[in-house]
Amino acid sequence: MSEINTRKRGKKWEYRFEGAKIDGKRKQYGKGGFATKKEALEAGAKAYAEYNQAGQYWMTNYCKVNLKPTTIGNYAKKIKNHIIPVIGQYKLRAVTPSVLQSLINQKFNEGYSRNTLSTLKGILTNSFSYAVEPCRFLKQSPMYGVKLPSPRAQAETPTRRKEKSIVTPEQWKKIIERFPYDNNCTAHIPLQFGYRYGLRLGETFGLTWDDVDFKAAKLTIAKQIQHNGAGWYYTPPKYNSVRTIDLDDAMLELLRSELERQQKARQEYSELYAHLFIDDNNVINTKEGKEIYPICRRENGNYLQPRIMQHVGRVIHYELNIKDYDYHSLRHTHATNLIQAGANLKYTQERLGHKNIEVTLNIYAHVTEK
Repeated sequence: MSEINTRKRGKKWEYRFEGAKIDGKRKQYGKGGFATKKEALEAGAKAYAEYNQAGQYWMTNYCKVNLKPTTIGNYAKKIKNHIIPVIGQYKLRAVTPSVLQSLINQKFNEGYSRNTLSTLKGILTNSFSYAVEPCRFLKQSPMYGVKLPSPRAQAETPTRRKEKSIVTPEQWKKIIERFPYDNNCTAHIPLQFGYRYGLRLGETFGLTWDDVDFKAAKLTIAKQIQHNGAGWYYTPPKYNSVRTIDLDDAMLELLRSELERQQKARQEYSELYAHLFIDDNNVINTKEGKEIYPICRRENGNYLQPRIMQHVGRVIHYELNIKDYDYHSLRHTHATNLIQAGANLKYTQERLGHKNIEVTLNIYAHVTEK
């Protein structure tokens, strides 16, 4: 967004600034009639601040203090891509419930999922509430009375919902044969954690050796890995879903082999081995902080990033011709297999780390004929 510009028209001055895109086009805002350039610039600065202020105050003073960086990043994208293009041209006090209801309805008719609509509504509700209290920019929130469309409502464009797919036993055999456990394959263990235990991608790559209890045959999922633009950092798992699950004999043997391989590599590489640390912000680095021992690690000790699974996905799509695969489909497959085998939904919820059992019911109550 541009800075404030001023120009003289006749004997008077005016200010102008460029706002967010609306329907793909930039929109200019301005006002004239000022006696001096200074007066026009001051009025323009005030108008520009008012243009931005509610969302900016909320993001800076509330979100950055209380929310995870990944959540803030998600909110920022939603605001940039969906909210500003629709209501960015309004002054704060000019936004009405009907305008905001129209925004929600527009996104619904464009085919966005109910989850996206809920996120947008949450951003709007919380930011406008913050504008009321503690900021006191408004006396009452314009989000009062704004509702999501009925679940029975039909959108003009089909919902942009990706169908959840499962990996069949035959497909899993092809995948694991293509990515076997050996010194040259870094994908085998992450694939196993997804398929056999339903771990999320960030949880898999956040595992460290102290999360494994070989004697009790238990695995604790107490953290995940995320990227904040500057580096990979540890954070609690989604919904703070810390949990401990049983490890089967085959996985225990695989992990023992991997631990032995890493210990041997550490000795062979000697001073060339990359030691990994986390700093005060839990960011992974090779220089300072508390040393960590990730399970997902390259032979020379460097951290194995979750992004390697993007390459794995491309191989599975184009070489193995399994088009619907993504890493999350392994988690979906694991849950489906659990339920087919007779596991109750409460156990499945706890094992997967869902926020509540309603999430498990909504996703898995109808996934198979059985």
